[in-house]
Amino acid sequence: MHSILSELNGKYPQIDASAIISKDGLVIESALPKPFNEDRIAGLSAALYSVGSRSSRELTGSNLDHLILQGSEGYLLITEIGKEAMLTIISKNLMDSEPLFEELKQTSKKISPFL
Repeated sequence: MHSILSELNGKYPQIDASAIISKDGLVIESALPKPFNEDRIAGLSAALYSVGSRSSRELTGSNLDHLILQGSEGYLLITEIGKEAMLTIISKNLMDSEPLFEELKQTSKKISPFL
């Protein structure tokens, strides 16, 4: 799974870090450089996904596809992998994001059999 994350990070230079995280907030695999704290990213990703998923179901009646958090210095993007995990991406920008979203779907499909 690490090679899949590394390939994703290499293909899109705007991606600073990526991780596969359980919905309980545990790191399954990551490609996070030194300044990133795995446990903090995992816990926050799980909490954000939980709130976003519930909000999507209650407010729109549909499942959450992607959760995007935009800060002044970059983005956090979370997408579901199966029923028990999620893919978290940290990026400086999401310019030309449609190809990236499609790539995240494909990456999720590649990872899903391992979970």
